[in-house]
Amino acid sequence: MGKYKKNRPRHHYRRYAPGLGAKKSRVKKAFSQSGLVLHGNIVVGKAVIFLQGEFGFPTRFYGERGFKITSPFGPRPDPFNPGKTDFHTGIDYGGRPQGTLVQTTVGGTVFAAKMYGGWGNLVGITDSRGYNHLFAHLQAISVRPGQTVARGDAVGTLGSTGQATGPHLHYQINRPGAGVSGNGYFGDPDRYYFEEEVEEVERAIVLGSDADYCNAAPLRDRLNCPVFFRSALVQLAKVSTIYICGGPIESVREAAPNAKLINLSGSNRFETAAKISSHLASI
Repeated sequence: MGKYKKNRPRHHYRRYAPGLGAKKSRVKKAFSQSGLVLHGNIVVGKAVIFLQGEFGFPTRFYGERGFKITSPFGPRPDPFNPGKTDFHTGIDYGGRPQGTLVQTTVGGTVFAAKMYGGWGNLVGITDSRGYNHLFAHLQAISVRPGQTVARGDAVGTLGSTGQATGPHLHYQINRPGAGVSGNGYFGDPDRYYFEEEVEEVERAIVLGSDADYCNAAPLRDRLNCPVFFRSALVQLAKVSTIYICGGPIESVREAAPNAKLINLSGSNRFETAAKISSHLASI
């Protein structure tokens, strides 16, 4: 697996966009609205847009097991409302028959394992940083809440329960505290830093609370670095430079005594946003 370093290239993104047309300006706007930053060359066709780069870990993980992306993260034609566009909050993996074992990309603790409306049969796993990994539309569930799992463990089987057009896995990563909320997504799962990849990180952002997440997003994209919540400070020991975007500096200094700390926190989230904006203008 490739390591995530300072100048790590952006991932390879595929976007189905017949509703966006073939103009690059419209494509760029759609990417901007999805919180993504474009790097490299864009190849625009009638139905597919490719952004050159590399796949993230989840897509490599499921690709090695014979799965294929059937619907990527971001804007797409609405599969349930022809002629309309919606925003897909995860990645769909299909190309395998119903009943195929679905394995988890991450170790952690199962916090959800039951039917959830449109999700169908869903398994939710909280990782060591507090992020929630969702595995939806399963045919059957093979874990229970409170169970500890490791990467590669089976969580269920591929299905089409809930709101689905066919057998596939909807994989989504939610921010800490967001539970199984459809709008609680972290972003593109292929851009998430998994635990062993954090060991190679040179720069990181620390938030004060969930409210600071949107404020820090432009800085995250400029630096191409992971975002940590306060519950995961223990993982920052080897990080060289830390940008504090909300909350006190003392606990960060204690967790990473050798790191260079850049404090962009204000007395409230509006002041924090202003400091982040000012810093972005200076780099």
